[in-house]
Amino acid sequence: MLTPEQVQQIIADNNSLQAEVNELNEILAIKEEEIVELRKIASETTALRSMVDIHLEELQFMQNRIGKHQQKAAGAEERELELHQELTGAARVQQQYTELFQQYTYTSAQLEDVQQELAKLKKRNNMLQQIAVKIGEMESSMEMLTDERDHLKNKVALLEKMQAT
Repeated sequence: MLTPEQVQQIIADNNSLQAEVNELNEILAIKEEEIVELRKIASETTALRSMVDIHLEELQFMQNRIGKHQQKAAGAEERELELHQELTGAARVQQQYTELFQQYTYTSAQLEDVQQELAKLKKRNNMLQQIAVKIGEMESSMEMLTDERDHLKNKVALLEKMQAT
């Protein structure tokens, strides 16, 4: 049979464990909010990847058009010596080339910005995954503490029952 001091110590330990469980519950709620944020970031990351794919396709299309227009411009320059009317066509091709090149430059800059943003999101995603691992560890620890608390409660109840008899 336990002494009153031992019972008091068990009760104090139980109260301490209960405070820890409450604190872990608060941490768990915070971590659950972080998981929701992680899911949101994952969704944003998917959207950014989609945008990057679209921009890459646009870049490839523009590169093809630039290549075609460059070929047209080269051919037009050779014919320019022979026919004055083709000079007008070559000037238009050059204008289109310039516009496409500007579009290409602008889209390349956008792609670089999107890639930088994607890198930031990947870094943030990795960080959040590490947090999720820590949450799992805390949940496991909390589960063990809960089991230990329940075991102590059972002991206290048994001791109180024994003391009452």
